[in-house]
Amino acid sequence: MSRLRVESPRPLPDWDWQSELTAVPTAWPFLGPTWLRATERALPAARPWHTVAQDGPGQVAYLPGFLFDRPPALDFDPRAYLGWTPPSGENACGVCGCSDSAAEVGALGESAFFPALLLGSPIAYRTEVVSTFEAPDLSHRLLEAALASASAQSVKTVIAPWVPQERHSERLLGAIKEAGGHAAFWGVEDYLDLSPDGYEAWLRGLSTKRRYRIKEDLDRVEEAGISIGRVEGAELEALVPRITQLTCLTKEKNQANEDPVHVETVLHALLEAGAGVRCYVARREGEVLGICVALLKDRRLYIKWAGFDYASLGDRSGVYFGLVLHAPIRDGYSEGLRGIEFGAGAHQAKALRGCLNRAKLTAMVATEPALRSALPRLLAAFGDRQRTEFGVAEQVQLKPSA
Repeated sequence: MSRLRVESPRPLPDWDWQSELTAVPTAWPFLGPTWLRATERALPAARPWHTVAQDGPGQVAYLPGFLFDRPPALDFDPRAYLGWTPPSGENACGVCGCSDSAAEVGALGESAFFPALLLGSPIAYRTEVVSTFEAPDLSHRLLEAALASASAQSVKTVIAPWVPQERHSERLLGAIKEAGGHAAFWGVEDYLDLSPDGYEAWLRGLSTKRRYRIKEDLDRVEEAGISIGRVEGAELEALVPRITQLTCLTKEKNQANEDPVHVETVLHALLEAGAGVRCYVARREGEVLGICVALLKDRRLYIKWAGFDYASLGDRSGVYFGLVLHAPIRDGYSEGLRGIEFGAGAHQAKALRGCLNRAKLTAMVATEPALRSALPRLLAAFGDRQRTEFGVAEQVQLKPSA
């Protein structure tokens, strides 16, 4: 007889950073309690709405969630994932707005979408189940409990905005589909599995064009008079204001938004917890002109924030790839890491430099009749636009649950 007990909402497991490393070593750090508890502090307008399963002593799983009673930042607004943009013209992270859909979604009204339950880690843009054990029906049971608790709160939409299309996430996507939801392509995240043969062997394995492109990247950094180094601990703590400033300025330049409170709160929490956070820094004559924040877990490096002083560097300095791509790769090989997760953004350029990629999907369940009937069409149109934006031509199919 199954001992699986599922409850929603429930507090996260009481793990510190070291406990996370032991309990769920391969889970993304952005989905661990250290990061999510910081997110709870950084998003006071959201109610933590985590769904937790237990299957005997020490066996725990959870599906993170946050409940929004009213429209939050655009990145966490379900309407943004159907092509809607606010009058300001702001774009959600990684999302291209569409004027045709914007009018239709806007006409449905705010009340068709809120309250809304967002499944996943909002500041990190990732939706996944985290578990210390395997169970065939785990994702279904977690989603079922999350939907039931959402219904009790008269939630209008449940959105899983950033589900990676990987084997372990297929069951969650299948469960959403079986619950009456729909999914569409959101984008791609880039990564690199590091060869045990080392950096030079990796370079030799690339095509001539890719090797030349990398050489060109590094030459441009040198020509710009930029030195790239790495900071951690107290030195990183002192840089938090500059990291926040450059991150937010870069998002603004790209017509997106990053709340400085999010960056500051999460960074300070990671440092206080003793997490493996580091920052690659681009300097010229001692001045910090670029930053790239990453988190190390289980011999895998996860890139999170990047920002640049474009007023000083110019728009086409070439520092981006030297800082965000090549510095972590060099460190990764020197430290014997297994791989680097670069996240979304600049996908085609990263692919041209040897990165691999995986798709991420957005899934949604709606209760309002008008939205529920329009949802398949709106999401399909959203996915088509996103494929164009990311330069990905192939259709992404929602696979059935295993």
